[in-house]
Amino acid sequence: MKKVLLMSALAIASFTANAQDFDTDPTLNISNQSEKVKFTVGARFMSDAALYHNEFTPMQSGASISDARIRTSLTYGDNWYFYADFGFGGGKFAQKNIFLQYSQEDNAGATHAVKVGYYNDPAGSMSNQTSLGSYHFISRAGSAQALGQGRQLGVTYKYSSDNFFAYQGIFTESQYNKIEAGYNGLNVSGRWLYRVVDENGGGHVGANARFAHIGGGEEMTTKGSTVLKKSLTLAQRMETYVDQDESFVHATMPWANNVIDLGAEALWFGKNYFARGEYFHKIVTKNRDSYKIFIAQQDNIDGWGDINSWLTANPLRTNHFNGGYIEGGFKIFGPDYTYDAHNAVLNGYKGKTLEIVGRVNYTGLNDITEGDYYSVGRDQYYPSGYMEDWPYASSSVGGGNIWSATVGLNYAFNKYAAVMLDYTYSHLDRDFLPYDKNFHQLQARVQFVF
Repeated sequence: MKKVLLMSALAIASFTANAQDFDTDPTLNISNQSEKVKFTVGARFMSDAALYHNEFTPMQSGASISDARIRTSLTYGDNWYFYADFGFGGGKFAQKNIFLQYSQEDNAGATHAVKVGYYNDPAGSMSNQTSLGSYHFISRAGSAQALGQGRQLGVTYKYSSDNFFAYQGIFTESQYNKIEAGYNGLNVSGRWLYRVVDENGGGHVGANARFAHIGGGEEMTTKGSTVLKKSLTLAQRMETYVDQDESFVHATMPWANNVIDLGAEALWFGKNYFARGEYFHKIVTKNRDSYKIFIAQQDNIDGWGDINSWLTANPLRTNHFNGGYIEGGFKIFGPDYTYDAHNAVLNGYKGKTLEIVGRVNYTGLNDITEGDYYSVGRDQYYPSGYMEDWPYASSSVGGGNIWSATVGLNYAFNKYAAVMLDYTYSHLDRDFLPYDKNFHQLQARVQFVF
């Protein structure tokens, strides 16, 4: 069979349903028309510079390559699509998205798609579903980082029509099954929207939910008894990629067992403006083999007389965390804002554009029992209201509450190259960092995406 190989530096990818994966339509396409195969290659480069000013714990001002990627896709016929991209940011190789998707349009014009591989969890928030190359801020909102979900290994089904969008699936806890002990946990999640969009704009409202069972942890062995200790860490950067320190807003919860995520989102846009926001609520339940630990502690000076006394001194309770953001933009000049119906997100720049943007974000990782006393020196809460040597533990979590406000100015030279400038003010409330309250950040980015 005769095969014709066509290469064009100006061709537009035919598989428009997945354009969001590339941020822009890639310029390099290799087509084998007789075999109905098209291979595309793209790249992304982002370099940031940042100046920080805060009150006590220093942040490192400077510049860095925040992201660098090679991205590829392969389409076969009208239904099969494979995508893979690989990152080199931070001087390290990292696997990013890699998945296979089969899609089919029904008689009513709706699309049904089954997807398997490593990619963003559907309940990971609208912010995390939007490629960073198409985002209108230098960083995603802090609440989406701390309370949203990232990439996981799984399988999903997506339904997309003019007015309805349903995206749900099953995922594993670790894509390589690299866990110290236990087994690879599972989670089920989904994102569901109602939308109205036409050539003049529109938007959507919706909700997402996720249930995750944590399977992996570390084994604790004492006096012949083995206990699996599972934990969960929630954290965010200070909405920056130059200093990626997550210690300012950070919480680790031992004995975490199940996680329930509930969220809501809304997006509205016109030809020259957009507004969007999300709310996150995370519930973390705990579980442990208390009796084994109680027995193991009896042969020392801190032994307890009975299990009920031990449980009183070492309480477990479910923790709740909240967060959300509202952000918007106004286009001074440039092509109209557009909507990616396949992924239910706002698209990136389509040509020469000048816009101003703004955002307010709240991340709440404090879940502190009223009346607890906190000792900075011991990094410990005491339920009695004062510090005492008797080893009573508190169930409080002091990961920090933070408010952030960002204003930005973005200029796209074309649909491939852009520069961005953001100023962010943040106010932190965390007992562990009593002298770190106010943060000022001035950031700039140069990015090239094709």
